[in-house]
Amino acid sequence: MLLKYVVSNYKSIGYPLEFSMFPTSENIDERLVKTINTKAGNWKVLRRGGFFGPNASGKTSFVESIYFARNYIVDGIKSGQGIGIDQFKGDIAELDGKSTFQFMFYLDDEVYEYGFTIDAQQVHEEWLMILTQKDFQPMFVRQTLEDGLTQIEIGSKLARKNSKGRNIAEVLKDGMGQKQRNQLFLYKLYDYGVKRAETVVEWFENIQVIFPNTTVQGLPLKMDRDEDFRKFISEGLRRMDTGVTDISVVSNKMLFSEFIEKFDIPGEIIRKIEESGNGILSVGGKYFIFGEGESRGPVLIQVKFNHMLNGDCVPFNIDDESDGTQRLVDLLPMLFTMGRKNQNIYFIDEIDRSLHTKLSHYLLGEFLRGCGDTCNQMVYTAHDVNLIDLEEFGQDEIWFVEKDYQGMSHLKPFSDFQIKEGQDALKAYLNGRFGAIPVIKREHYGDHFEN
Repeated sequence: MLLKYVVSNYKSIGYPLEFSMFPTSENIDERLVKTINTKAGNWKVLRRGGFFGPNASGKTSFVESIYFARNYIVDGIKSGQGIGIDQFKGDIAELDGKSTFQFMFYLDDEVYEYGFTIDAQQVHEEWLMILTQKDFQPMFVRQTLEDGLTQIEIGSKLARKNSKGRNIAEVLKDGMGQKQRNQLFLYKLYDYGVKRAETVVEWFENIQVIFPNTTVQGLPLKMDRDEDFRKFISEGLRRMDTGVTDISVVSNKMLFSEFIEKFDIPGEIIRKIEESGNGILSVGGKYFIFGEGESRGPVLIQVKFNHMLNGDCVPFNIDDESDGTQRLVDLLPMLFTMGRKNQNIYFIDEIDRSLHTKLSHYLLGEFLRGCGDTCNQMVYTAHDVNLIDLEEFGQDEIWFVEKDYQGMSHLKPFSDFQIKEGQDALKAYLNGRFGAIPVIKREHYGDHFEN
């Protein structure tokens, strides 16, 4: 579970911005939290968090910072390659051109803190800590010295002395030279099979980031091969009044020559298909399977969304469906995995995009109900202010984002504001009491137009 996240100098985020999943109220509704057992005692952790604020306030920048850090950690980077970070455009002398990403998280009864400080070319600092009964103890600490050399101290919490993992870590430490200064030490440890590092990187792999233009990868294949998944999505769309009665998967065989001509397949890909004789290829959102069944020719797999029109069943392609239905197809798989995976953390930018308020409420409620005893969490951004509803959401779950006069994003927890019993929180927000609303400049343009 994510416990805290700190980021600085990324896109519209300048000075360090801290986000916490710890509730401030001791009497919080138990449905909204999971109690975790740590070496420092039992802690309550929120399952959901929502960001609200005007357009261009920095909500997406926050989600994108998670996406950047997650990919940098999980995928690594080639030695000598630029890091390609998008930093705050304004001048912040105190940050010295450096960006920091820091996570505190809970995994397998342990609390970890992992973070790194980078610029466009190299890692300046990196650390991995683990919580004991007293405080955080280092597993490793890395620092780039003024002469450009990398210094790494490895603690016993990473691996015992003379163990295989410790020996690997020591060798990798000595090999972190100038060309590797852009690479994370955590990724190197993971790549060489150090167990503790594998555990930590796997936690980051379970972070799922969904943007408005994100589509489910391999949806037709998943629909074709997992009947339970197809039924779940179908029932969800039917329940939410989209007009979809059920979902079917259609397979159409093609001649290989027809496939090449119709989709203008590059010669290199054609050669790979001919050499392997089997595989899966996605072209223009369509999925083709090779080497299955009686023919080695491609089989086109398509998902059909069936509607009842004038008593007849009419199949629609995904592109024929409304933006709202397409958005639900992107989001419903999250609910499908709820009871099947224990450690997924979802960051969803604009969860309300193209959705009616009732559908956004429904998705957020179903997520909470589906959590059960898992460690799954969701952090989302939204423009639909009707979600600022303290009858369904805890005040600790809501955060406000706004920019200052320098164009820098700031984050304020709703829990910083006192709400009186019976007070209309939404009305107070729209009236500007908590900030984070657009300020519309009213000007008279009539004199500038001629008849």
